[in-house]
Amino acid sequence: MKKIVLLGLMGLMGLMGTKAQAQFSDYGVKLGVGVATIEDDLATKAPVLGLNVGGYVNYVFGQSESMLAEIFYLQTGLNIVRRGSNFEEMREHENDLMIRTGYYHAWYAQIPILAGVHMELPIRQAGHVVGFYLGPTFNVGLFGSYADRKVTPGNPAASANYDVSLNGTPTDRDVFSHINRLDIGAIVGLSYEYRQFTFSLFLDHGFMATSEGVDVLQLIENSQSGNVDEAKVRIPNGHNSAVMFSVAYRLGNFSK
Repeated sequence: MKKIVLLGLMGLMGLMGTKAQAQFSDYGVKLGVGVATIEDDLATKAPVLGLNVGGYVNYVFGQSESMLAEIFYLQTGLNIVRRGSNFEEMREHENDLMIRTGYYHAWYAQIPILAGVHMELPIRQAGHVVGFYLGPTFNVGLFGSYADRKVTPGNPAASANYDVSLNGTPTDRDVFSHINRLDIGAIVGLSYEYRQFTFSLFLDHGFMATSEGVDVLQLIENSQSGNVDEAKVRIPNGHNSAVMFSVAYRLGNFSK
């Protein structure tokens, strides 16, 4: 996906030509919902509700030697997005079967920088516009929650959860210091515009792992028992990924 984003941006910018006038065109708000998950190697998992709420501005080009400038645009803005996953796995530990369940929910501030093309459909009724867009995103984790529970048949269940926010003591937050709050990703999507509304279907994928691969439940148990020498269990790194459907509403134009 990295190569697709880079090649797409280079190709679009190259086709525009060098004599283009650029200006902000319009702005609006959008709301997106979909399914979010963490792509890793856990045995089974289920998605969580993904959300995308924010505002956008479009940047257009005119008076270029290239015809593509008339249909090419850039878009940026600020979004608040919800990502995460539910997980469940089975392990064998010292001839005992252990079932492990939990979830990870996180909220990020996201800045996308998207390049797109859109063109009006050649049909009798005017105003129907379809498009394609892609580009990188820069994400910073704000807050979230992590719950982890393991059950060994015949033994009491062990569980722990933590709010990964600014609340809590420094010691509590240190247990989760390995969780990566920064993420660089990419968005690829299709759009349909009619009047002030834009409907989009897009994939939002992060390239940076959400953690360094240490076992959060084991860290919590160690901190509670004081057994800091116990070996940390490695778990697969995961990447945020979501398939989203969004509706945007154009609030106004900069030229008016």
